[in-house]
Amino acid sequence: MKREDLVEQARLAAKSASHNLEVISRNPDKMQPGKLYNGVVYLNNMIRLAEKELETKKDRRPGQSRLRSRLMSLLVSIVADEQRKRKERTT
Repeated sequence: MKREDLVEQARLAAKSASHNLEVISRNPDKMQPGKLYNGVVYLNNMIRLAEKELETKKDRRPGQSRLRSRLMSLLVSIVADEQRKRKERTT
């Protein structure tokens, strides 16, 4: 199975996982006795995987800078160059 498919499955499972964990903890008899532990472990893993995916999605890759910082550095270099040219003309 592809990683993207697994991530999508984890997102869908994580949306309802916290609710499902609450239901299981309130009513453990709703689950089959042999599958209770595995179900809880699976739901916790899906929640953890979805949180990890959100963290990595929010992280910027090294070497990338935001547009604002690029524009500011460009603007500062233009202004500094103009000031330097003015000083050269006056002297």
